[in-house]
Amino acid sequence: MVPSAGQIAVLTVVPDGDGYIIGSPAAADYVEVPEIGAKIIEWLRQGADLGECGRRAEAFAGEPVDVADFLEVLAGEGLFGAVDEPDGTRWEGLGRVLFHPVAWAIYALLTVAGVALLIAMPSLRPTYRDAFPYSAQLLNLLVMSAVGMAAVAAHEVGHVLAAAALGLRSRLSVSRRLYFLTFQADLTRLWSVPRRARYGPLLAGLAWDAVLMALALVLEAWYGANPLLRALVLMQVTALVMQALVFMRTDAYALLVNATGCTTLWATKGALLRRLLRRATADDERQLVAAGDREITWARRYLWLYVPGIAVALGYLVTIVLPSLPHLVEMCVAPIRADGLTTVAAWQGAVALVIAVVPSVLALGGAVRSGVRVLVRASGARRAFD
Repeated sequence: MVPSAGQIAVLTVVPDGDGYIIGSPAAADYVEVPEIGAKIIEWLRQGADLGECGRRAEAFAGEPVDVADFLEVLAGEGLFGAVDEPDGTRWEGLGRVLFHPVAWAIYALLTVAGVALLIAMPSLRPTYRDAFPYSAQLLNLLVMSAVGMAAVAAHEVGHVLAAAALGLRSRLSVSRRLYFLTFQADLTRLWSVPRRARYGPLLAGLAWDAVLMALALVLEAWYGANPLLRALVLMQVTALVMQALVFMRTDAYALLVNATGCTTLWATKGALLRRLLRRATADDERQLVAAGDREITWARRYLWLYVPGIAVALGYLVTIVLPSLPHLVEMCVAPIRADGLTTVAAWQGAVALVIAVVPSVLALGGAVRSGVRVLVRASGARRAFD
């Protein structure tokens, strides 16, 4: 396939580590190529035909290069398809305002103020009781779900608008996890900009989480305690803790990948871990052979993040999740115990028990089973090394 000048012109070619990332507005996927691939695109843009590109590529690489085959690979990834949407985005202006350097400075000051309030005023620090702003548990469930959905939406919209500030389109999808609605921003097109430019969109969600937390704390410090503000602070502290768990695919993980320049860190980490546990498959061995030295080095370092990461997760489990469960059950069961299923409050408690407590217990059970499996595998690995 010989692409047209227009198809070549819209390609993005971005240096990334030892290679280059090639993308197109026509495709959702990006292709990593060596320097010779970027040179071929550059020569085609200059008007060279396939023959001339082949001669230049051979002189550059010191051996024959199949330019037509290279272009077929790009075509197979959909990079030469029709572009059905204009460049830029209608949210670009708003994104540039909300993520201007001045705006980032304001977000940083608010974040510092929020942290300072948490340190200076222990009464503002969230506890598990802040998840129960009202006496009726069904109302708590509805309110916390609504507050949580709004906070998650703000987080993802932050990603979308920060990407728009760079002129990049991103999609905000709505899906569900169990019975909760959730939002997800597609930031795939960040691959079309230099690595340094990706930090803003990747940090945007965390920045807005911290700002919402800080604003709620400032309002509480100024006007006094409020159940909804308490719930919001708990939600945002939880969101920040969860996003900091770099051993999961969180925003912190995305920032780590961007900073290290890795492209297969997650897969390489998994393959390396299974090799250490003597559970590596043939696919794992192929992954480790294909990964470069830098990828292997960072995968080893990434494994060490599991220990502090698990410590943070267990700390949150012990201080927030586990203490809240008995309280949650008691609030649901109390009206049933008092009057049986003869009152509206009792039926509300029963509904809340089913849709809140049961999934929480199942989730904890799954986490415990996963932990036991990891311990068993680690024990087996130690015996194998002894």
